[in-house]
Amino acid sequence: MEALLSPGNSLVISRIGDTSTLAKCLPSLQHLLQRCVNDDPANSSIGFLAPLSDQAALDHWLDLQPSITGPRPENTLLVATLGDGAVIATVVVARALKQTHAYKGEIRKLLVHPDFRRGGLGRALMLEAERVARDELGLELLVLDTATATAARLFYLNAGWTEWGICPDYAMDATGSTKHECSFFFKRL
Repeated sequence: MEALLSPGNSLVISRIGDTSTLAKCLPSLQHLLQRCVNDDPANSSIGFLAPLSDQAALDHWLDLQPSITGPRPENTLLVATLGDGAVIATVVVARALKQTHAYKGEIRKLLVHPDFRRGGLGRALMLEAERVARDELGLELLVLDTATATAARLFYLNAGWTEWGICPDYAMDATGSTKHECSFFFKRL
C-alpha cells in the first residue's frame, strides 16, 4: 500500500454519478474488469466467463450507467483511483427495490486490480461503501455473496461480516467448467 500513497501517486476513493465521469473512466474500468476475470479464471466468481472480451467488459459498465446516473440512482458506484485517474478498484452498493426491503442493500463487484491486492485497498473501499450505505443511503443492513473457496471469503470474515450460509453448486467459475459453493454474508450497519 505504501506505493499507492507515495507522492504523486495518491489514492482517491470517489463516487461516479454522472455520464461524463463514467466516460472518462471507461478504459480503466474495462481493463480492471478484464484483469479480475482473465488473470485467474479458476478463482474468478464475478459473473463473467474468460476470456472476457474488450466489448463485453465495456458493455458491463455501459449497462450499469443508467442505474448510477439517473435522478434516483438504484446503484452507487465507488471507485479507487490513482493520481493519474486510473481506476484500480471498484465496489457497487445496490439498493433493494422492494418497498419491504428498502432498509437494505447489496454489495456487488468489489474488484481490486491484481497488482494492488493485499495492501488494504479492498478494506478501505469496503469501509467507504459501508459508510455511504449507512450515512448517505440510510441503509441498515448489507448483504453479499462470494465463492467459498476464494480469498474473498476470508477477507469478508476479517472485515466483520457474518456468514449465514453456503449453497453448493451455486455458480460456475470463469472457466465455465467448474461449479463452486457460494458463501452468503450480512452486516448490520
